[in-house]
Amino acid sequence: MDSIRLSLLLCLMMSFSISSLWAQNPSQSPTFGIKGGFLLSTISGDEAIDQYAKKIGPQIGFTAAYYPHANWSARAELNYELKGGKFDMHDMKMSLHYVTLPLYAKFTFNEDPKIYFYAGGYGSFLISANTKGEYEKIIEEDYLVQSINEDITPNLNRFDAGILAGVGVQGRFNRHLDIFIDLRYTKGFFNIDNNSAEVRYNFNYEEFFPYEQELDNPTNKAFMLTTGFIYFLIPR
Repeated sequence: MDSIRLSLLLCLMMSFSISSLWAQNPSQSPTFGIKGGFLLSTISGDEAIDQYAKKIGPQIGFTAAYYPHANWSARAELNYELKGGKFDMHDMKMSLHYVTLPLYAKFTFNEDPKIYFYAGGYGSFLISANTKGEYEKIIEEDYLVQSINEDITPNLNRFDAGILAGVGVQGRFNRHLDIFIDLRYTKGFFNIDNNSAEVRYNFNYEEFFPYEQELDNPTNKAFMLTTGFIYFLIPR
């Protein structure tokens, strides 16, 4: 019984000490937030994908931060992201639906409004993927237009990971809230094709024109523009 009381007393003392520290440095209060925006994505390493025609998709999620110092913080997010790309010479889009966990360090340089930059990495899990649109089929010397809406999830790796870096501006909205706008670049390291399908994205056959386009090491690449609110647990 005495050990339980002692443990409770130690926990209360630690909580009081941490609360006092944050009260003295409210700008270092832990924060939570929501964010949303859009991303421009493509798939590099695949000649069938148009590298200049970016696919537009949403990004929405949550963010949290811990401040070891007033000018830098360790951050984590949990986001839904729609990535993919547009096919070259065909009216088709590949859509990759991910749940993503970014982890990064953020550095700020000045007071309100704060200009910041950050860098780190991310891990993603593929929820589903499909290719939708129209492509040309070659039947002898004729070109026929074929519509398609195909689930390609079994043909892709479910896990992706890569690096991220970004810049942004964060300004005070009130004593508890900040608002921010953020520009981010991400680059995946993992081959999204798992080489399990007999056909490449289900289109590696002579009816798909041009079938000679190469598939090297397809990876995700995206630019993201988001905005949102950050909530400070300790009012400033």
